[in-house]
Amino acid sequence: MDNLEKAKKELLALFSHELKTPLTLISGWCQVLQDHKIIGALNTKQKHAIDILSANSMILKNEIENILDTKKLMYGAMLFSFDIIELNRFIQRIIDRFKPIAEEKKIRLVYQGKKRIVLRTDEDRLEQVLSNLILNAIDFVPRRAGVIKVGAREKNGQVTFYVKDNGKGIPKNAQDKIFEKLFQEDTSYRRKHFGLGLGLFLCKGIVENLGGRMWVESQWRKGSTFYFTHPKKIKSRHFSLRRRHH
Repeated sequence: MDNLEKAKKELLALFSHELKTPLTLISGWCQVLQDHKIIGALNTKQKHAIDILSANSMILKNEIENILDTKKLMYGAMLFSFDIIELNRFIQRIIDRFKPIAEEKKIRLVYQGKKRIVLRTDEDRLEQVLSNLILNAIDFVPRRAGVIKVGAREKNGQVTFYVKDNGKGIPKNAQDKIFEKLFQEDTSYRRKHFGLGLGLFLCKGIVENLGGRMWVESQWRKGSTFYFTHPKKIKSRHFSLRRRHH
């Protein structure tokens, strides 16, 4: 059994290296091409093409990280590091990163935040959760008519985040199952879309280890809203996983 586990870890490390290394190079060159100080100004079509290339490489990188982090989550090896962040700037930055993909599909992606909220959290893990939820929404809302709204509100000692879409919605009999590992609704519609069925399982695990909870409210053919909470004060008892320190 020890040899099998060792082989699994070695395969996972190889998988990570072989896929993430070329993606890092692609992302790096995209940044170079986007820097007008290096290669000069791009015209509108060139800028759009580079933005799409950069955004799609980020999607693939996100899926690879989901695979690796799901393994860490299952083995209790996911690490956390905490900083103070301001949520308006934080969420807007994530939305700006995904806007090229949304605009390519004529989807409106908007942030509804107004009140300034400061939160102590693991910035990378929180970004991972929101990125997965936004990508999931982009994948399932209708082209040219899709609307995705992202927001956060503070009440009773916690922050509630939400990602709301006007997609096809989730059938009632699937709503309790979508957070299971590798679950994908068994329809031809669902099979047309990208993803391995790990994103929501991973999101729920991260949220719960940050002391919150995640759920969905959905109506078939009317859309879905994914919610998750995050306590303003994180207590050590919330963590079953090891924490990373600076």
